Amino acid sequence: MELLLIRHAEPVEEHTPDGSPADPALTERGRAQSEALARWLAREGLDVLVSSPARRAQETAAAVALLLGKGIEIESRVRDANAEADSYVPLEADRKGDRAGYHARLASYRESPRLTSIAERVNEALDDWTTRLRGGRLAVFCHGSVINVFAARVLGLGNAAFLEADYASAHRFLISRKGIRSVKSLNETAYLLSD
Repeated sequence: MELLLIRHAEPVEEHTPDGSPADPALTERGRAQSEALARWLAREGLDVLVSSPARRAQETAAAVALLLGKGIEIESRVRDANAEADSYVPLEADRKGDRAGYHARLASYRESPRLTSIAERVNEALDDWTTRLRGGRLAVFCHGSVINVFAARVLGLGNAAFLEADYASAHRFLISRKGIRSVKSLNETAYLLSD
């Protein structure tokens, strides 16, 4: 079977004044990214669409679901490592301006124990879905942390934060009937070139 892990499109920065978890919507650019992604995935012959409960993931999946005429299954186990945080500041926010701040935040992210803490639930969820859908094609709309954890497992890496997954990027994995996992591609974004 083929498993596509798709990072959500670009969200807005959000800070909640009451301390509740931030759950940002997509930016206008993010909506355009999800529409480009949907046009590309329309040719993929996907069987099932699964999304993290996060608004940014669901909005990304919605564009694909609309074009394909499919429903979206919500899977709480593929939520972000920072799902309970009261702010969402895209790591990429510093990439264009404050390069030093960007690299400091990236290093902090890579050293955070949060990634290893989500590994069990993420891998369990993806194993459940891929077992249920043997021989099919599954797209899971999720987060960079989820993609890193699963890809590190497949590649046998100790570092669960080796990949900077771009917005609306696709990461393909093949899973044999015997459960052998392999990477087909990482960080596909060619469909966003007109973005």
